[in-house]
Amino acid sequence: MEDPLTSIFGVSTRELFQKRALFVTHGPLERFPTFMRTGALESVDSLCRSYTGPLEVSQGTPENGIQVPVRDVHAAALLRLGLTVYFTELRRALPFAGAWLKALENALGIPECTSLAAFANAEGSGLSLHHDRFDQLFFQLKGKKRFRYAPNRWAENPDVQFSPIAAAPIEFGRAYRAGFPRSTEELVREELTTLVLEPGSAFFMPAGTWHTTAEQDEESLSMVAVVRAPSRLDLLLNLLDYYAGQAPEWRARAYGAWANDASTAAEHEALQRLTVELGARLATLDTRAAYGAWSAHGFATGSLAEYPRGLEFARFIRLPNSSARIEPSDTPGKLRCIVSSGPTSRPQTRVELAFNAEARPVLDWVLDLGRAFTLAEASARFEDFAPADLADLFAWLGHAALIRPLPAPEWEDA
Repeated sequence: MEDPLTSIFGVSTRELFQKRALFVTHGPLERFPTFMRTGALESVDSLCRSYTGPLEVSQGTPENGIQVPVRDVHAAALLRLGLTVYFTELRRALPFAGAWLKALENALGIPECTSLAAFANAEGSGLSLHHDRFDQLFFQLKGKKRFRYAPNRWAENPDVQFSPIAAAPIEFGRAYRAGFPRSTEELVREELTTLVLEPGSAFFMPAGTWHTTAEQDEESLSMVAVVRAPSRLDLLLNLLDYYAGQAPEWRARAYGAWANDASTAAEHEALQRLTVELGARLATLDTRAAYGAWSAHGFATGSLAEYPRGLEFARFIRLPNSSARIEPSDTPGKLRCIVSSGPTSRPQTRVELAFNAEARPVLDWVLDLGRAFTLAEASARFEDFAPADLADLFAWLGHAALIRPLPAPEWEDA
């Protein structure tokens, strides 16, 4: 698959994101993918007419400003009020962007996690100085835009969106414990680099880069791809939740921990003992499971649209609210398996699968189970099936939400 950014930035996607500094290129608008130049993004008017998702607005100076969500008002009216309009969820409005986004994520070696947004600036409007949590790709589509920025000398990989004029997020302290700017005026007094962006300009901006677009000279339109890749800490915490969450002692409630009586010491000792034991387990835990756990969690919670069929899982569990109806197919030697999944309090989602007829005993076995099972267990029970074929069958059943992978290694009792 062709690298989606080489023709725009002159370097590969992976090399671009490894720079960890803002990197800009200029050129003709035609070098951008077609979906950035047509349809909803053909003009500010086209975007205002076709977009139906949530909006935010902003206004202010580099030193002071505000950005807030709005509802029940048309984007065109907000622009007439002299505001910057932030179209926060652009992906649905750009149906032809999917292939480009998938190529971008494949080039970075990450799961589905990229969102698309757009900024339409009225003359005189813009965002005050701040930095964002995630790496971004910026594409200037219409009009000129002045973009002022500076590297972050206080925190590396801050993993938080922050501005000194906004409420400090809960993650603020861990990133800025060694020092932080006390005001936006302090940041503005530093030497900010100014870019003049025209249609066809593009840049990569790593998370944590201070920037402002306040006080624009003219109306403009730009698109942003926000790459919300998980951090290593995100991956570890998610894996630990699935791994340690299998143990009854870790699921127990910490009653008495804040009581300051005889029960307090016992509860504190229990947590200390469990933590020491967990540390010993982590020394031998295969952390490669963290990537499958992240993708499986994303599919189960809806943040990933596609089941991670390319990943291998060793354990699964049947979902009690899902059901399957198996019937002969019009194709000889095939079965139709219609899976109904989701809450039973509303019409369930239906997915139709096709299997070879000899897979019927495996399907019946899975449907009859009331506990977790392993691929190894299924392979031993159904010796006529290759493990790879069983894994593929279980992947399709996972895709249909009849079963779900248990993505962490088994918690063995000490």
